[in-house]
Parts: sequence; C-alpha cells; structure tokens
Amino acid sequence: MKSRIKDGHWLITRPVAHRGLHGDGIPENSRAAYVSAIENGYPIEMDVQLTADCEVVCFHDDNLKRMTGEDSLIWDKTYAEIKELRLGGTDEKIMLFSEFLDLVGGRVPVVLEYKQQRTKKTIVDKTLPLLDAYKGEFVVQSFDPTIVLELKKKRPEWIRGQLISRTRHKNLSAFVDKLLSKGFFNFMTKPDFINMEVDFLPVEKRLIKNRRLISWTIRSETDKTRAIEFADNYIFENIRP
Repeated sequence: MKSRIKDGHWLITRPVAHRGLHGDGIPENSRAAYVSAIENGYPIEMDVQLTADCEVVCFHDDNLKRMTGEDSLIWDKTYAEIKELRLGGTDEKIMLFSEFLDLVGGRVPVVLEYKQQRTKKTIVDKTLPLLDAYKGEFVVQSFDPTIVLELKKKRPEWIRGQLISRTRHKNLSAFVDKLLSKGFFNFMTKPDFINMEVDFLPVEKRLIKNRRLISWTIRSETDKTRAIEFADNYIFENIRP
C-alpha cells in the first residue's frame, strides 16, 4: 500500500507555522498569528479543545494559565467565560474553531491537532460538520490514538497523522507511555503520516513504512538541518524557513 500523500502534496513541500506565525508580541493560536501566517503564505498548524459547554475553540494547553493568567482547565469554563479572557497580555481572544475556518477561508492549508479530551468522541463529532462544509485543504492529527481511530472510522477519506513524543509522559503508566512512543496503535489507526518530535529523529523504518514523516517543533537552524535530513517536512516557530 502506497502513501496517500503524494510527492507534490503541500504537507511535504511547505513548512508549517506552529500555532500560526506568532512571536514579537503576537500570541500563539490567535487571530493575529493566523493572519500573519496567511500573509506570509505558510500553512497553519493549530489546536482545538472543548469548553465546558462543548464549544470548539482554538487553544493548546489544558490549563488556561500560561496564556491567559486564569488558573483553570479549559474544559471547566464555558465559552461565555473564555471569550472574556485575553491571550498573552494582548487584546487577542481565544477564537472559536468556526471563526478560525472563516478567517482562513482556504487561503492556506491547515494542520488540525485534536488535543486529548475528557470526551474524545464529542470533539471529533463537533468538528465534522464544520470541516465537511470547509472548502480549504486540511489534514488532521492527534497524540491520542483513540481520537485518530475515531477520525478513521468517521472520515476515512481525510488524511490523518499520529503525533509521537518519546519524552516521558508522567501522567501515564510506563507501559502505556512506551506503547505510544513506539506507535504501537498504528496498526489500528493506520495514519498517513507520523509527526515526530525533532529530538528523536531519525526513526525506525517500520514506523514510517508507506507513511510520510513530519517533524515538530523546529526552533533553530540546528533543528531545521536535522528535520531536512531525516523527515519529509517540519513544523516551525521562532525561525523563518
């Protein structure tokens, strides 16, 4: 079985801006970061989470504190509460995923990461109608193989990826952590690409058999050189390709 991601596909030809093109006063996963990526022609990697009232929002962390100063899990706040918060001391707010899609409007491709959730099926189900109606190019990915499996079952035609880190996850048992770090569940989820932490390149050939390899997160010229040598493409921040 050959990869569904062909040689000219944007996912392997165009470096991807991590959480938008942020920095220099522009916070990650903000409207300004997304606009900057669009203006510079970069595909956007971004994250989705669910609020307490099951609205899909663009945010990376489980806890709101790092980016907003509010020490609370995002899942415990309603969207009405979250939309009053601001990102990184700026006027930028946490966007709805629907607002993000309207903003991008197909002008650049999107790498959509589903963050681990209390209700994993719900976040997938909430995004399906939005993405079904979206006219732009996108791929989906998650660290959580149960979310990747849910995407495979419900939208098998979508290109999907498995994110992998080999840094120890202290909230998981050593056994589960080892299985995830080796991509053990790929036989069920059948990802089209692996997205591996740059520090752990190169990877075993069996992990990327008939798959593309992307690397995250490239923050230096040293990282970039490593990614170019061992991966098909990379996701970057703090540098310009």
